[in-house]
Amino acid sequence: MTAKKPPASAKRLTAANLEALGPEALAALLLELSDSQPALKRRLRMELSAKIGAEPLAEEIDKRLAMIADSRAKISWRKRPEFILDLNVLRRMIAGSLADLDPGIAMRRLWAFLDLADGLSLRVKDPKGEVDQVFIAAAGDMAVLAPRAPADIGLAGEVADMLFKGSSAWGERLGPALAGFGQPFAAAVLAELNARIAARPAFKPSARVIRAVADAAGDVDAFIDTVSSTLRHDPGTAAAVGRRLLDAGRIDEALATLQAADPRNRARGLDGRPDPAAEPWYAVWIEVLEQSGETRAAHEERWATFERTLSAAQLRRFLKALPDFDDVEAMDRAFEVAARFRPFSDGLAFLMDWPALPEAAAMILARRDEVAGEAGDLAQWATRLDARYPRAALVLLRTAITLLWSDARSRADTEPLADEAEGLARRIGDLDDLESHEAFVLRLTARRGPWRR
Repeated sequence: MTAKKPPASAKRLTAANLEALGPEALAALLLELSDSQPALKRRLRMELSAKIGAEPLAEEIDKRLAMIADSRAKISWRKRPEFILDLNVLRRMIAGSLADLDPGIAMRRLWAFLDLADGLSLRVKDPKGEVDQVFIAAAGDMAVLAPRAPADIGLAGEVADMLFKGSSAWGERLGPALAGFGQPFAAAVLAELNARIAARPAFKPSARVIRAVADAAGDVDAFIDTVSSTLRHDPGTAAAVGRRLLDAGRIDEALATLQAADPRNRARGLDGRPDPAAEPWYAVWIEVLEQSGETRAAHEERWATFERTLSAAQLRRFLKALPDFDDVEAMDRAFEVAARFRPFSDGLAFLMDWPALPEAAAMILARRDEVAGEAGDLAQWATRLDARYPRAALVLLRTAITLLWSDARSRADTEPLADEAEGLARRIGDLDDLESHEAFVLRLTARRGPWRR
């Protein structure tokens, strides 16, 4: 009689199946594997140390931190996934096992872990930002751990040393890292930083770093001190400074700061677009007007801002302040502004995103010679319009096809869109003043070879 074959599920790597092997077999297997896998051996040492206490585990973690910090070897793209996994294991051991044993000791190791980032940026190519995400996650771990690890003011000097010699990349991590410590600790770090700057002004750290610490400390003046007199005339920078002054209740100073960088005094670029940095300026400016009691001026500025930038956020605030029925008339005016807006792509994007599809379709047909944008956006918008506004959808599709066809690298992507356009033209039937599908294809391919290959 043939022996019964065990079920396939018995061979799956599940906790229950592994437990069935027994502790002796698992221990032997782990020992055998650890001889050839250094990362596994380190993990096992850490897990065993955690059973003894915080100090032994911290000692093992310190060894690994020192090994990474001292190494100068490049990490190849093949080794990068394994290294990222190793970094995450180390981070979780600190933020998990060590933090459970002694939150204060764990917090110091998390700072040391963050200090690895600059050195690793020279050793690991990180095109997708995967390594950087590990350190951003560690900064988040610190914010979570902070309530369990009361801020040690003595640690402020060590943190300042790291920041003083660190790169501007610290600026992104500092916000979440310092968030849970409270303003007194951040103020102590800022004071330590300032002392080091005073002693060695030639080695001043990045302005991004100082600003992040100043924000955490709630020190508006320290933030402003990092902004040069030239930058204070930049609308984006003025908006950042004005926002902090406004939040601190220093309304008159916020007003003066914004007036010095008023983007309405500047000419638009050659393409007719407003300064992209201007919208934050307008947002803060309107809030300053409101808090100054200039509610009517703030209301009028919202509409003016919308006319300049097509800001949906400002339009919604403008409509909200209007009495019933007046908002309907204002909405119609807003759609008219968008339909006339230049560049065309910005106006159409607003109408499609709002959404205002009838107005978008009318705009496309009225300004068909100006239709422009990213091919992918145009194709998606055509899909949204084709059921009720097929003629407008066809104009968008043909523009997307033309854009893709003009670049040899994207020409293969035109075929499915061309099939859609052909079907849409057939469904419309009478194209009136739109050219036939055959004429469109002939015009497009006249200089660039046959349509299909």
